[in-house]
Amino acid sequence: MKLEIGYQPTFEIRRVQFPLDIKGSCSILYLSDFHLNRFGAKLVARVLACVQELDPDIILLGGDYVDTRAGFKHFRVFLEAIASRQHVFAIAGNHDFFFGIQKIKKLMADCKVCFLENSANVIDLQGFKVQISSIHAMNETNEADLNILCLHQPISLKPGKHPYQLIFAGHLHGSQFVFWQTPQGLYPGRWFYTWNRLQDWRDHCLYIISKGLGDTLPIRYNCKKDMIFVRVVAYEPDIQIFEDDLKTKRK
Repeated sequence: MKLEIGYQPTFEIRRVQFPLDIKGSCSILYLSDFHLNRFGAKLVARVLACVQELDPDIILLGGDYVDTRAGFKHFRVFLEAIASRQHVFAIAGNHDFFFGIQKIKKLMADCKVCFLENSANVIDLQGFKVQISSIHAMNETNEADLNILCLHQPISLKPGKHPYQLIFAGHLHGSQFVFWQTPQGLYPGRWFYTWNRLQDWRDHCLYIISKGLGDTLPIRYNCKKDMIFVRVVAYEPDIQIFEDDLKTKRK
């Protein structure tokens, strides 16, 4: 167990293997809850180093990017550094409206980041089609091999009423204090927030919740910050979904 105080540029990479019942593969990196301020330079540098090392096919940005005006310049450095990447998508978090969502949207447009709003986006990765949707385009479906829902705040969906195989969310930060952990979630935060957990199977969909890359109030206990890296692979009968040392058989 570890107490972390202050704006430390430390986080873990949660690696998840996701088997899909179709021939095809891709890799997805989900980054959420930067909460950048004047101390954000080291965090941005480390995140960029991981992006270069992992080299994902798709980057999903899950919201809550800046907390202060000084943090905006670090977010600009981050976006300009990934502007040459082909498939980068973003949504807004609740903090982004406090700072100025139009300013954030403009910066993303300048850096060729696709801001997900009222329509789903389908991309073709050498014949493997992936649809990426936000909460505002949940009713839109297109022909795709993999359907992804990118969220900031996790929500519960009606069983059988959605097409998604992968859902990403953040926002909760693991509640920043974790005294114990079970397959049902991270406690004591799980008592107050249904989705205060790492991942879960819901209606043949893998739901993954990030603990975020930063905090407005920089204090954590036994709750590592993280980014999520998913490799989608062709399904085989005995394959397992794994997240580091946590293994869960496919249902």
